Amino acid sequence: MFEKTRILRRPVNQVVFDALVQHKIDPFLAKIIAARPIPEHPKQAMGIFEGRLSDLSSPFLLQDMNQAVARIQEAILKKQHIAIETDHDCDGQTSHAVLMRALIDILGHSANHVHSFIGHRMQEGYGLSDALADRILNHSVKIDLVITADNGSSDELRIARLKAAGIEVIVTDHHGIPAEGIPASAYACINPTREDCAFPDPYIAGCMVAWLLMAAVRRTMVDAGDLPKNTASLTDLLDFVAVGTVADCVSMARSLNNRVVVQYGLQKINQFTRPAWQALRPLLKNSLVTPEDLGFLIGPLLNSDGRLSDALGSVSFLLAPDIASASRWVENLFQQNQERKRIQQELVSDALRQAEHQVMSGRSSIVVYLEEGHAGVHGIAASRIKDQFGRPVIIFSPKLNDVAVITGSCRSIDALHIRETLQQISDQHPDLILKFGGHKAAAGLSIELDQFETFSLAFEAQASENLAAHTVGPVIWTDGHWEGAFDLERLSALKTLQPYGREFDEPIFESYAYVKSLRRFGKSYNHLELILNFPDGERVKAIWFGACHAGDLPVQEQDRLHIVFSLPLYGKPSKIIELNVKYAERYV
Repeated sequence: MFEKTRILRRPVNQVVFDALVQHKIDPFLAKIIAARPIPEHPKQAMGIFEGRLSDLSSPFLLQDMNQAVARIQEAILKKQHIAIETDHDCDGQTSHAVLMRALIDILGHSANHVHSFIGHRMQEGYGLSDALADRILNHSVKIDLVITADNGSSDELRIARLKAAGIEVIVTDHHGIPAEGIPASAYACINPTREDCAFPDPYIAGCMVAWLLMAAVRRTMVDAGDLPKNTASLTDLLDFVAVGTVADCVSMARSLNNRVVVQYGLQKINQFTRPAWQALRPLLKNSLVTPEDLGFLIGPLLNSDGRLSDALGSVSFLLAPDIASASRWVENLFQQNQERKRIQQELVSDALRQAEHQVMSGRSSIVVYLEEGHAGVHGIAASRIKDQFGRPVIIFSPKLNDVAVITGSCRSIDALHIRETLQQISDQHPDLILKFGGHKAAAGLSIELDQFETFSLAFEAQASENLAAHTVGPVIWTDGHWEGAFDLERLSALKTLQPYGREFDEPIFESYAYVKSLRRFGKSYNHLELILNFPDGERVKAIWFGACHAGDLPVQEQDRLHIVFSLPLYGKPSKIIELNVKYAERYV
């Protein structure tokens, strides 16, 4: 009924491949690395294996860093009241934890002079909203300085309100700068995507920007004699940065900074000195936290709080003083995440019906309105629809307490920069979008309900134009045909390339094989366990999750298959390699 899934091979950058081979890297691994968007620079390429903390870019290369540092230094020395205002997702939550622990534990600011503000996704919307600004203005004590994290670049109107009330605002963010420029009323705007910024890495997450600011404050205060030379390093907070970086799906290929902080942060997590990580141990499949756990266990747990509640629960979990309180927060987050999964399943099912109709009508994009939707879960649902149909997706639902406005979550394919597309629409139709923000792969926006059809057509027109040179539809990118035996040495080699993540996807391979036997398993019997015979005579076990749709068996015994699969990079060590089937089709 719909387009057939295309199996395409990742193009290999010969310059990067040759550089790696010259550095004595196994050609098998060099080919995988060179098939990801690694910058053509030996340090970047070798950083996959040899990244060190000393490779992190200097925070003082960020525009406005010096004035931001001086203002925070002043606030600390004068014992002023500082408000931390962050986004409600995992990146914002971990940013919050970084700023809290840095200001109080490392920089010595009184806990009574640090105040937390996180926007409620459902009630207050994204960013430094008017409702959130009202809360800051009406706080029980007068706030002197606001530090934002993971938002603020698009919030000039609210920042101007705070400035008019005598409150200065330092913005730290990583989202795209709006067409009108940085917020003019901000005391400083630290954002690596600024055109006038000398920082060499625009791909870092919001939590990393916040961490760099605090690292710069510490260094300056130590150099000035305001702090002892033996003041604790901020490297102890890189566990938070690792979680936020992976959960926010920033590039793990183009950014050496991201790879280093995730590698080092995982080491910190696996020391299990922080109560939060100790409390997570019962949920782990393995004895240690893996990069996969960051993206598929810890990230969703934290994000569930921001999607269904006010996100302060996740911050309380991260900052829990002991394992007993951390364990209580884990239980709350786990139950909340189960509810999120239930809502998500319903949303995806409802959105699929509209998506199928739009795909059959020939659209290059999918724009869905769910009257009974849930704005906190739309991003995940949009991501699932995007993966299934290979098109940019926006899912809208009514804004809480304002039936005339709907809010949307966008997820895009690699070929379409979603924030730039929204900017183009806004330029052509100035009154169509009320508010928007985001980056290449994800964005959020709000429009008036009666403008939904107009916006849907405008988005389709702009997306089609921007995608004119690309073929939309479901695609699986592979690293080519598997060659050789399925041995543990090859598997161990692939593990050395961790962490995998956005733009540095785990390797996926192709091959041909015969189905020796199969059996269904799982609660709904929708998964398959296969025994596959390969052309060289090797027999391998494989698992294909979600293979059986509507009870149908996609393959039979003795079928010859063209299969696409990955290897078990994160599971418990085993002498038997069990393939993970991503896709399979009968091959004649």
